[in-house]
Amino acid sequence: MADAPDPPAETSPPGRGEFKVQTYGPATRALAVALRLAALLNVLYVAAHIATDIVTGSRTAPPLAVALGITLFSGGPLLLALLLGRIHRGKVKIEAHTLALTLRRERFEIPFDSIQAIRPWRVPLPGSGLRLVLGSNRSFQRRLVLRDPARLLSALGEHLPAARATLDHPALRFAEARRTHGRRSLLYLVVKYGLIPLALAIVLFRLHQYIMYGGPFGQYHLFGLGPYLGAFLMRWVGVLGALVVYAGLVRIVVEVVALGATYLLPLRAKGLRRAAEILTDIAYFVLIPVYVLVHLLA
Repeated sequence: MADAPDPPAETSPPGRGEFKVQTYGPATRALAVALRLAALLNVLYVAAHIATDIVTGSRTAPPLAVALGITLFSGGPLLLALLLGRIHRGKVKIEAHTLALTLRRERFEIPFDSIQAIRPWRVPLPGSGLRLVLGSNRSFQRRLVLRDPARLLSALGEHLPAARATLDHPALRFAEARRTHGRRSLLYLVVKYGLIPLALAIVLFRLHQYIMYGGPFGQYHLFGLGPYLGAFLMRWVGVLGALVVYAGLVRIVVEVVALGATYLLPLRAKGLRRAAEILTDIAYFVLIPVYVLVHLLA
């Protein structure tokens, strides 16, 4: 769940005048936000149990329970939220005099003259969104969610002064900086959630074998291959679950701090995002090995 991608509401290449979006009504957005908050609260709940075990030596968060808890009660809500976003996908096209929104079974054409203002969401949940304010201060029934709303607004700015006036909003600078500097490659994720947990699990499992059975294959010689591989699997699951929880906590803190800092210093949004991502990597790739090494040498 950590470093999970934004909803797949990406813009089309510039110049086409057509943009892929997700559309939410107020109730649908509330559901999407609730699902994400449920996933985050579960991370905090599991993290509290892990921290208690570290401090007190108790066993309130065994490895299998952590893995199942994160998979079911964080991964499950996030998956539902992503599916909800896919169901509400659509396309926005800038035409000569209208903004056309095409959904699976509906099509809306909004005249530029009827759009009085465009209001970005202050908090980008479930993504970076826009609210169209029409005449009589009414809101258009669908909210538009894009990975980078600034591209749509830049294109709209040729027809709509309200779009140009919105481009400097801190929420849009935050979204642009996150799109530019916050995306991670598949290789990065494989290393972070594949190789690093596996390497730590091998080190800890080998140490446990020496302590409990007098050698790296002691359990195998005494009880056979099945129990030996089962013990390693449990060790790996425990390490992976703990690292996912830790990465989730770090990501929550980073996003909250980065969003708040961008509102205070909107012109430095990209620099703040770069700093946030560097601190995230330090917290994971440096502090975790240091923590393990210190405890092994203690």
